[in-house]
Amino acid sequence: MLLRVWRGFTAWRRGRPFWAGLFVAAGAFIILVPPYANLKLGDMVISIQTLGGVSALLIGSLLAVCAVALWVAPKFRLAAGIVTVLLSLVALVVTNLGGFLVGTILSLLGGALAVAWTNEPKKPKKAKNGAEPTQRVQPT
Repeated sequence: MLLRVWRGFTAWRRGRPFWAGLFVAAGAFIILVPPYANLKLGDMVISIQTLGGVSALLIGSLLAVCAVALWVAPKFRLAAGIVTVLLSLVALVVTNLGGFLVGTILSLLGGALAVAWTNEPKKPKKAKNGAEPTQRVQPT
């Protein structure tokens, strides 16, 4: 039962830019959390609530939408990847250094993976001498 679920998940994952969506979702989470998290040290509360919090909410939410779009509709991976790269670059300037650089780097990596992803199978390389690669027949 568990093996069947894992194989189904693997088949689903290979048909879409899964890792790109995962990196974008992680970047969105890291951009969203710092402006709204409170760190309590004894009686002292450390909070990073600035105007960057509103833009972090907007940019983080849009990045999360891009991550979901990469998983649900892989045919829009190019548009979602480009929007992700642009949003992560804007987040670097507008929202606490884009999640203290980690959120921006993760989102940039996810956007680049989304733009580069293709679901077409790899074609075999030609040999250096120009001959066609031979296919091996498995004995039965």
